Amino acid sequence: MSTLNIDETVLKYENFINDVLREDLRILHLKLQQINAEISDLIQQKHSLKVITDKKIHPDGFKTQVNLGCNFFMEASVTDTSHLLMNIGLNHFLEFSLEEANKYLDARIKVFEQKAEELICKAAETKAHIKLMLFGINELQEKKEGKG
Repeated sequence: MSTLNIDETVLKYENFINDVLREDLRILHLKLQQINAEISDLIQQKHSLKVITDKKIHPDGFKTQVNLGCNFFMEASVTDTSHLLMNIGLNHFLEFSLEEANKYLDARIKVFEQKAEELICKAAETKAHIKLMLFGINELQEKKEGKG
């Protein structure tokens, strides 16, 4: 292989690494951040559910403020916390008992954790491809130096 061909090949490999593989890795990390934020939000919802429904903390229910729109709030008193409405997506609400709500949140957390694991595996594969390409570039450059 001539020196010119080696230089062109190295340049193509470097461009592929920088333009394709590193961009794929960046996108995977952004998706992973979004999924981790969603997991964090679900864990926070689960904790809030536990605090709100704890009879030791709120034996007679609890008081809260509800946003009616345009930052206009109204005080609300909740005496029965045995059932609640949860947003299940696309602003659709479903009534759950406490046990059902906890199961629902656990299932959603599990699904997002599985998605996170898949993204972590894809990121590891992409990193391995980058290292393999860099190893190939190193081999080509050593071959070039050995000839030249």
